[in-house]
Amino acid sequence: MAGNKLELLKQEIQYYIGLPYSKNILKDRKIIKEQFLGGKGNYRQIAAETIRLAQKQKIDLVKLTNQEFYNFQKKNHLGIDCSGLVCQLLNFYFNAKLEPRKISASMLTSSPISQEITDLNDLQTGDLIRQKNGHHVLFIIEKTGNIINYVESSLSGRGVKYGKANITDKSFKHQGFYRLFFLD
Repeated sequence: MAGNKLELLKQEIQYYIGLPYSKNILKDRKIIKEQFLGGKGNYRQIAAETIRLAQKQKIDLVKLTNQEFYNFQKKNHLGIDCSGLVCQLLNFYFNAKLEPRKISASMLTSSPISQEITDLNDLQTGDLIRQKNGHHVLFIIEKTGNIINYVESSLSGRGVKYGKANITDKSFKHQGFYRLFFLD
């Protein structure tokens, strides 16, 4: 069953690949520019809003190149941030019932909801990697030996994309590996 569940997760991730990075713009902890669902919506919500806005703007999405489609979504503030992506995937894979709009990357990789994994041999699907002092989080898809495959959403990476890293490689920057308590 676990293999089938992992395959379903990989299919789910495919719906997010290529979505732009998007998050609310804050100043003094107040939203000064709100994005669609705060950058926390699932791919279905983002797709429905993309279609709605394209119809409103009389744009035929089918005629757009991949880059034009991406630019259309980016221009219209349609996308997902790293913690939104992680929450959506945790909800899908574990039926976690997290509320993405109330959770940040730092919260996902901090007490009281997660614990640091000290034995890297124990890493598994759904574990998280903390980066940028808790401002960024990666979702581990699977681990083979010392190699992890992950998915992330980042501004520098131009949205949702896959990644691969050797967890013993000193050049792989991170501040730890985490597992949500309810996943133990």
